[in-house]
Amino acid sequence: MAAQTTTIETVTVIRPLKIIALICLILSIALLIISLATNYWLRTQSFHTGLFKECLEKDALGQMSPVPGAPLPGDCHEPQRDSGYIKAVAALLIIALIFTFFALIVNVLGLKSNDLHRKYIFYKIATYLALFSVLLELISLIVFPVCFYVRMNKYGVRNWEFDWSYGIAWSAMLSTFAATLLLICDKEHEEVYYKEKTIYNPPSEFA
Repeated sequence: MAAQTTTIETVTVIRPLKIIALICLILSIALLIISLATNYWLRTQSFHTGLFKECLEKDALGQMSPVPGAPLPGDCHEPQRDSGYIKAVAALLIIALIFTFFALIVNVLGLKSNDLHRKYIFYKIATYLALFSVLLELISLIVFPVCFYVRMNKYGVRNWEFDWSYGIAWSAMLSTFAATLLLICDKEHEEVYYKEKTIYNPPSEFA
């Protein structure tokens, strides 16, 4: 009579939501870098400013500068007014960028790990890092306009608008938030499946 043995195999499946979360983190890092590197957070006429530089466009040549202390047309320099809140916002976003980068690395380690226990730990760490990054970004993006409106008189101009770099920063925050939600909502136990496998061994006389 044929003998049979039954084994239970553990099958690990990488769920698509984890991959989408990874893509969101990559997108968030790229958007944060763009937002920090560009000088279009605020604009009034030909004058625009970022977190590290304020600039006057070339087409302002021969015109009166809209903001006292602005650079020469076509040039940029560091903000001339009391910019403590701007430095704080820049610092928060840089820290958020670092935490998002580490969340990305840990998420990749979770995807590559074959150890289920370590995989779950990596995903949890990535979730906490991404969530902390979201909080930092949200605080900085709320503090920036509030503090600017409080100190707007120091610029000598009241006709301001938020430019596209500020919008890019919001996009980065939303992308990190989406990655956090995907990591939270994608249940860990759904990645593990158990498959029962039965092997029939023929009698020795038929071997």
